[in-house]
Amino acid sequence: MKKLAAALALPLLMSACGRFHNADAGQPEVDTASTENRVGSIVQCIADEAKKHNATFKQTAIPQGTMLEFGDSNVIKVRYDNGETVYRFYPGERHASNLWIEGAGKKCAP
Repeated sequence: MKKLAAALALPLLMSACGRFHNADAGQPEVDTASTENRVGSIVQCIADEAKKHNATFKQTAIPQGTMLEFGDSNVIKVRYDNGETVYRFYPGERHASNLWIEGAGKKCAP
């Protein structure tokens, strides 16, 4: 019986691994601020990383900064406000093809 329950639970567990964050929550998973980095340099670094991974994204101007949308509700917002640059990553669905986004944030907006 335990083996049957484990076998039935495996597909549910695998599908749950695809979503680690509620995309509708509206709260960023990564929120960093820096007085050294500027919006343009962070956006360029993220764009360079996206190019390395053949990832497409939509770039939109927002007040005091830029928003990058990578599909599957993965969004990065970079803004300059009150003397500091703020980097926010709002994760959506995670796949092996888009896990690089989190690493790019650590590289581009430490």
